[in-house]
Amino acid sequence: EHFKADPPEWSRFTGKKLTPEQLKIAISRMISVRFWSRHFRTFTRRWREHLYITVGDVRRQRSVICSPQWVQHWMASRKRGREIMAETNIEDEETGETLPLLAAVDASVSNNERRRAEMLTRVNGLEELAALDRMSQDSDYVALFFTWTAPQQYHAWLETGRRNRKWNGASPRETQHYFTRTFKNFSTALTRRDIHIFGMHITESHHDGTPHWHGILFVRREQESTLRDVFEMYANAENCSAHRPGKPPEQSPQSQIMIKPVDRRTGSPTAYITKHICRNLEGCAPGGRDKETGRPWTELARHSAAWASLWGIKQFQFTGGPPVSVWRELRKLSDQKQADSVNPVFGELHRAAGAGDWAEYTRLQGGLPTARKNLTMRTWYQAASEPDECGQYTAIIKGVYLPGTNKAPVVTRTRKWKVKAPRQNAKAGSLRINRKPSLTPWTRINNCTMRRKQPVDHPPDFHLKIPIQLELDFGETKKVSVSEK
Repeated sequence: EHFKADPPEWSRFTGKKLTPEQLKIAISRMISVRFWSRHFRTFTRRWREHLYITVGDVRRQRSVICSPQWVQHWMASRKRGREIMAETNIEDEETGETLPLLAAVDASVSNNERRRAEMLTRVNGLEELAALDRMSQDSDYVALFFTWTAPQQYHAWLETGRRNRKWNGASPRETQHYFTRTFKNFSTALTRRDIHIFGMHITESHHDGTPHWHGILFVRREQESTLRDVFEMYANAENCSAHRPGKPPEQSPQSQIMIKPVDRRTGSPTAYITKHICRNLEGCAPGGRDKETGRPWTELARHSAAWASLWGIKQFQFTGGPPVSVWRELRKLSDQKQADSVNPVFGELHRAAGAGDWAEYTRLQGGLPTARKNLTMRTWYQAASEPDECGQYTAIIKGVYLPGTNKAPVVTRTRKWKVKAPRQNAKAGSLRINRKPSLTPWTRINNCTMRRKQPVDHPPDFHLKIPIQLELDFGETKKVSVSEK
């Protein structure tokens, strides 16, 4: 409770679905040193950043989005990590082929350029699905762009630089939990009304680190008004000054949600969301400066990435579409003939994924909306061969399979790699790669006075002279008059 985190397997325990084996693993994890070290490290970093927000170091007039101390630490950590990966190789256990680990990481979606391209492909595919449905159905889709801010009690500082006296002390992570919880209730309310949506939302940060959402939703035109009413009701539930039901949102400046249809004369839905995608990815930010803070977009993108890393916030989230994990596994297969030989549907899915056609891939997966249990193809997981230090066998993605058929799962990850430590890559008698050379000491004697250890047979002297601390007088000492003397 003090760390604001649930114990391992807490949801299964409260739901009375915890098995004895899972209980054993949970107890082993709670007494693990690595488990508590990770929690202590995360807690101290977030607590320190929360203090910076409280005292005003994170705001428009100082450092926007996050503190400069954390940005420097995050950049140094990333640089150190890339240096280690540059010195580390991965080796195929069967063929012995060796590849640089850094090259393998940059070839994945961990590369921001590839990540941006994949998200834009998915958004463009959703837009194509809405356009295709318009030609084939009587009721077409409309694209709605929304901006959702948290109630005023979640903001620590105002844009003017003054402290918000209504702030409830919530951290950015707690504010993000408010958004996700409210959006979940909103989605459930739409499902009860038989309203299905699909789209994407992006989490950005205000100048003081408080998150807010930008997103785009596709909904049928005859259901647009209902979606607006439900969304505004849930978004303004905690806002005491929210607009009243039946009152137009344009006449209520206190509303926390702003919804407007996408004007196709000025741009497509993909163009609307591209701006927010690029300015939250480091290395993909556009040129120029932000009008709100006056800072360069490149600096804001770097601060946004550091902010999301610190608070554990997922910046980009899609809603209502098929999973992207199957899409990525299909793109790992390069042999189209092998895919066609498995199954005609498998071949069509592989062809759509290889061509980057998200709309066709979604249609082959069952269209929109499709429940996970009704997907045409799903990801195939397999337990690891060896357990971790707590005795748990982690599930690893091995391929894909077609549920409801007698076809065996298709393995997409055929090669097994092992990581070689950096010291194994260095040549004998040489230092690590890309490291500064170190000088050999002349003698074994070390005259450093820092952290000098006492011998075992000579305990420390408790009568050592302790430096006297200075007593600071701030003028609060009571003055003694002559008569009192």
